[in-house]
Amino acid sequence: MALDGLIHLIIVENDRNRRQQIATRRLQRHLRDTSNPFNLPNRLFLKLFRLNKQCAHNLINMLTPYMIPSQRVTKVPIHLRIFAVLHFLGHGSYQLGVGHGYSATGSQPVISRNIAEVTDIMTTHFLNEWIKFPTSDERINAIKEGFAVKHHAFSNVVGIVDGTHIRIMAPPANHPIYPGAVYYCRKKIYAINTQIICNANKLILSINARFPGSVHDSAIWMTSGIRRYLQQIYVLNNQENYLLGDSGYPLEPWLLVPFMNPQEDTPESRFNTALSQLRMTIEHTNGLLKSRFRCLHGHRALNYNPIRAAKIIYTSSILHNMCITYNAPIPEDDDHLQPMVYIDQIPAANNHQWFNGGAQIRNQIVETYFN
Repeated sequence: MALDGLIHLIIVENDRNRRQQIATRRLQRHLRDTSNPFNLPNRLFLKLFRLNKQCAHNLINMLTPYMIPSQRVTKVPIHLRIFAVLHFLGHGSYQLGVGHGYSATGSQPVISRNIAEVTDIMTTHFLNEWIKFPTSDERINAIKEGFAVKHHAFSNVVGIVDGTHIRIMAPPANHPIYPGAVYYCRKKIYAINTQIICNANKLILSINARFPGSVHDSAIWMTSGIRRYLQQIYVLNNQENYLLGDSGYPLEPWLLVPFMNPQEDTPESRFNTALSQLRMTIEHTNGLLKSRFRCLHGHRALNYNPIRAAKIIYTSSILHNMCITYNAPIPEDDDHLQPMVYIDQIPAANNHQWFNGGAQIRNQIVETYFN
């Protein structure tokens, strides 16, 4: 009889614990689903989600038609799924930490599905809409004017190009498509080497996150569709539209780079100084992107395979452009993390077929503005 009584007490206690767990989950789900992050103060909202409220409203309206409807009782509402992803992108937290954050309650698998859903939609439907290299005369001239205001010598600049390494976790060494070894770069980290082109206002005009960290900037550039486009309009239309790059890129008529080791106080050194000042725009763009969306920060690593990591990079870049378009302030963070910046001093091998054309344009600028 005593044993039967003990078993009965155990059953009753287990049943009580199970009911309490169910009640707790229901309460958490109710608090989650009825919470409204838009009621937060503007400063806290910006700090948590990295976008201002206008930008967040527009993003939710953009994504909602493409997202899976919240049909089941346990399904997280669409707007909270989006906020959970924004929190992850902005802070680089582990998925479990994001899942238990304010206004973003959810399990790790739920957060993982949210990240996959949102980044898939963003890259499929909005990448080409929000990140576009200029092809119309109107846009090209507007970008040229933006750079000419900063330095009148560079009146035909249509963008500044640079590569930045986004750190990822090491892929499997024996993976048949993306083996870990090729992602190990000279900085002794596993990374994706991401090519970015920006305008004078730090808007991203082009981004390519398809190459592993061991691939050099110049090699990525040689395969770039932007290079083929600029080459085509130079050859067919004789238009001098060029990008600015560092010494890691080849000198071409559509890509101007610094002189190698010029003497001090010469026209060539003054050209280099002016070019370097303009090139700070791409450094600031990379720094702003990584400080706003700190999942890309050099002090962290994306714990995803390279394909998903690339989609996270593209999604963050789209949001970066949205923030600039809607004048979202830069969040004030307490930790003051600074992006890890590396200066690539490896000179690229010039293609002699195009070197002379690039040298001629560069020399004309030097003779006109720096003598």
